[in-house]
Amino acid sequence: MDIRTYLCNLLRCADANCESALTACLALNDELEQVNGRLNEENEQLKLLVPHPAPPKIENIAQKDSFWVNQILSPLGVERLPLDITYYLCPQSEFLNIVSWSWVDTYEYRAEKFDCENFAFLFKAYIDLYFNLNMVGLVLSYKAGHAFNLALFPDGKVMVIEPQNDAVYIYPQMPMPFYDLQDAIVLI
Repeated sequence: MDIRTYLCNLLRCADANCESALTACLALNDELEQVNGRLNEENEQLKLLVPHPAPPKIENIAQKDSFWVNQILSPLGVERLPLDITYYLCPQSEFLNIVSWSWVDTYEYRAEKFDCENFAFLFKAYIDLYFNLNMVGLVLSYKAGHAFNLALFPDGKVMVIEPQNDAVYIYPQMPMPFYDLQDAIVLI
């Protein structure tokens, strides 16, 4: 049975009257398909939005200079590639709230496409973007074959962050050699 016959039977109309009802029905069907297509597109876009709480408020921001950063990092045996002259840092307690808020660790690991250095770049960018804090550095450890982050605190402490799972370690109390800072390159 073709669509015309089916609709005529459905609408219980005679062939003589069916043409106008069929034309109106087909027009409504086309309009409905267009609206449904738009709704499906909007629904797919909404699926991309992941509800996430607002970032935590950062109250205590300290300001340090590049010389201070050198003093903190030089005993660690890293090669520093400086990115700024002035650094804005928060205390460790507030930074831990940031780490728990960050959703970088929820992204899917994809070997050679979105792996350790991508997580580390993204975590650094999140902290810069959402909190205006440039206290997080990107660590490239060719010796360990790994990339991760470190954070500097106003009291001179250094924290190592694994952005793939939000693990944090106060330096030097961390698993070695995976997070070895010796001979690593740090962009901060």
